[in-house]
Formats: sequence, structure tokens, C-alpha cells
Amino acid sequence: MEYTMVIADDEPVVLKSTELFLKKEFPDIEIVGMAENGIKLKEMLEAYKPDMAIVDIRMPGLSGIEVIELLQHKKCSTHFIISTAYSDFGYIKKALDLKTDGYLVKPSKREEKLEVIGKLCRTVEEEKKINLRQDGIESALGVVNSVLGSEILMSVFSDNCDNKEFDAYCNINNIQFFGGCIATFLPQTKTDLNKKELNNELKKCLTGFCDFLATITSKGIVVMFFVQEEVEKEKRREWSNDLASLVAECLKERTKVEYLYGTGNVYDSFEKMSDSYRDSVQMLQINRREEGSIPKESSDKIQDYVDETKRYIDIWFRKDISLMDCAQNVGISSYYLSHIFRERTGTTFVEYLSGVRMQEAKRLCTQTDLTLNEISEKCGYVNLTYFCKVFKRITGMTISEYRKSQEEQKG
Repeated sequence: MEYTMVIADDEPVVLKSTELFLKKEFPDIEIVGMAENGIKLKEMLEAYKPDMAIVDIRMPGLSGIEVIELLQHKKCSTHFIISTAYSDFGYIKKALDLKTDGYLVKPSKREEKLEVIGKLCRTVEEEKKINLRQDGIESALGVVNSVLGSEILMSVFSDNCDNKEFDAYCNINNIQFFGGCIATFLPQTKTDLNKKELNNELKKCLTGFCDFLATITSKGIVVMFFVQEEVEKEKRREWSNDLASLVAECLKERTKVEYLYGTGNVYDSFEKMSDSYRDSVQMLQINRREEGSIPKESSDKIQDYVDETKRYIDIWFRKDISLMDCAQNVGISSYYLSHIFRERTGTTFVEYLSGVRMQEAKRLCTQTDLTLNEISEKCGYVNLTYFCKVFKRITGMTISEYRKSQEEQKG
């Protein structure tokens, strides 16, 4: 088996002698870099990601210990052997605390180097075999998941929900099923999105929100949302509509195509997913009719609807409100409101609501000592994971990072 290695020492003679020793005694080791200082070592480790490194403890710029510490905080997978001319227990203890794989006290005897480096080679070899097996398992599971997912949705379409295959899918993926629903998406123009691309986009969009199954049919896209346990039953309809709206926006961003969608009712049992699919198709048809019969209202009237929606959001954003709630308050359909709101504001209802909530979240971060849970609740989020993901997406930072940045600005 072949290995890659970086060696670092501030003495050029030691670097050269180590290189010659390795080439003679360990021909399977490829030396991908040699560094004479800690800064160069750090750059090489980040660039080459070698299997192993022999690192001098004391070097200019950054010490070997400091480099190892920095890289391990970044989950570096390189294995380290430390080399030092100082048989100081404190240095060696620090290195062992960092879970290095061995140490050499200069000048090292040939037998000692053979033993320490040989032992590390065996460790890396075993690790590579394990990783290879794991990659094979994950690849096989990916194929099984894809086949099972397609068959599960086909059973939903044919009104013969296959509980056995669904249970197998949930067991393989460690999913507890608390309920679910089907959403159907219809592209307004032709799109070349394939199933693999669709799943990748949905993973980006829905990770942290819910598990899902998805497929592309001759007429559009069908997605099954798995309800999270913490979503209250009376809020599930709004939850599913918000998720469908989010998916439509993600797909639009990816494909530059508008998507109409219909969301089915949420049911507790998988056997009811065929009913949810029919619900979603029916709702999609209703939305298509609305799309073709949007009322010819005056510009002022449309602006009144939009302004009233903004006022409703400003007043009630601390509650778990939805597009449907706002539409009922304004007195128009949720589909029509979604259409005119995006047309007039250049953003979706969900994005606008998130923006208002995030402004309040940032205020609470800087002006109060409230906990993450308390901030989430005061900003209208019943799902803490959802709140954290939206905050990171909008601000580019976690709550703690944002608070720290604000404190630094004040200081």
C-alpha cells in the first residue's frame, strides 16, 4: 500500500537525512513536501492532506505542537510523529495529549525509527481498509436507498402503499415516521433537471427541516415530506405549505423555472400517502386554475393587499404564522397572495417573514442575554433547528458567532 508524508524540521541536514532514510527503508512512502518552518508546514498539510507527517517540535513561525493543534481543530486526518532534540517530558506529554501517533528523540537510532514509522504505516493501512469498506457500504446503501425510494413512491402512485419496503427504508436510514404528506410540483416550462440533481438540490434545501423522498415523473416532481416529531398536529398543514414554498423557490433558483405546486394533507400513517398524493394533485389543479384566472384588479388594490400583508407580518411575526394565515386575513387565496407579493416585493412571503424575524433575532442577540431557545421562540420559530439554519443562511454566522462579532465591534 502507498502512503503520503510531509516532513518538517528547521535543520536542512535533518530534513535531507530523513528523506534519504525514508526512501531507502520505506519505498511505499511518497514524500509530498518538506518544510523548514511551522507556517510552511501548515500550508503543506492543508494543501496535500498527507496520510502522515514527521514534525519537529521547535520551528520558526509556528511550533510543531501549535501546527498540530491548529489542524486538529479543523478535523485534520493526518497522523503525526513528533521529533525533538529535547527529551523534555512536558513536550512529549503535550504531543500525546493531542493524540499524536509516536515520537522520536533526536538523534534517533535506525531501529527506533523503523519501529515508530512502521507501526504508523500499519495503523494507516488498517484505517484505509476500514474507510474503503465504509465507502463500499455507503455506496451500496445509496443504490438500495434510490431503488427503495423509487419503489415506495411508485406504490403511492398506484394506490398500493408498500409498508414492508417503507419500513425497510426507515430502518436503513434510522428514520422514525411521525407522519408525512405529498407535494406535487409542476414546472411552467421545460427543465432538464434529472433525479440525481433533484435529490442534491432538495438535500441542500431541506437538511435540518425534514427527511424526504423525491422522484421525477412525466408530469413534474413529487416529494414526500416526513413530518418532524416536534411539529404540532394543528400546525402541520402550514408546515407542509411552507416547506413546499421553500422547495419551489430552491428549484427556481437552481433551474430558473417557475414551479406551481400543490400540497396534500398530512397523515399519520404511510398507508394514507396515496390519499395525500391525490390531495396534492387536486390542490395543484386548483392553483393552476387560479394562475389562469388571476383577477384584473387595479394596481392600487394589489398594493393594498401587499401592504396589509406586511402589516400583518410586522404585528404577528412572533407567532407561528403562515402564508395561509395572512391570505385569510387579507381575504384572498394563498396562491394569489404568493403571486402578487413576489411580484411587488421581489421576494417571497417566506423570505420576507424570515427577514423580519431575523432583524428581531439580531436585536435580541445584541441587546439581551436570552438563550438560543428563548430567541427562537420570541421570533416565531417552534423548530429550533429550522431557526438556526435560517439565521446562518441569512447572516452567514451562527448565533454565538454573531454575538461575538457584535461584541468585538463595540470593543
